[in-house]
Amino acid sequence: MGQKPISMKNSKKFVVLNETCYLFYMNAIITNISHRAAARQGRRGSGRTIHLIDIENLCGSSRVTRDQVAQERETYKQAVLIGHSDLVIVASSGGNLLSSYLGWPGPRFLARDGKDGADICLAEVIAEGGLAGRFEIAVVASGDGGLAPSVASLAEQGLHTIVVSRANCISRRMRMAAHESILLGPKLQERA
Repeated sequence: MGQKPISMKNSKKFVVLNETCYLFYMNAIITNISHRAAARQGRRGSGRTIHLIDIENLCGSSRVTRDQVAQERETYKQAVLIGHSDLVIVASSGGNLLSSYLGWPGPRFLARDGKDGADICLAEVIAEGGLAGRFEIAVVASGDGGLAPSVASLAEQGLHTIVVSRANCISRRMRMAAHESILLGPKLQERA
């Protein structure tokens, strides 16, 4: 019984990945959105998707374990379809590289230590250019506002941009930069 994502006035779409929850955003209330149908319905064209994942942000921790990464991989795959020809890039700090590799086998891995190291890795991939010629959709799994200009540049290049983040970790700038936002748990409490 899935519903399509609800479009807002500014053509941004918000999908909440809980069975039923309430999201308050600028006087708009979005309710009762089924996550699987909404997240998978009508997104895929004939082109490829690039998945740019800040694993520490997705896990909500600066030190991640293999099990945390594996759990977030499954949560991500429930929310976003990863096609066989898609490119998946997972970025982390150097200290989390082994856990990332063991918990999410298969993608390209990038690592950089220091403040916002994973974000810098992903921003560099976006800045290298050429993504618009190879991909139709860019999914960025991070809620950090520092990546918002990079996400906006992808949209300017013609890619359909989707941000995936924990509901309590996404910045307003990031939501505004992308065409769509997919919010992962934890479950939001119903507000009266």
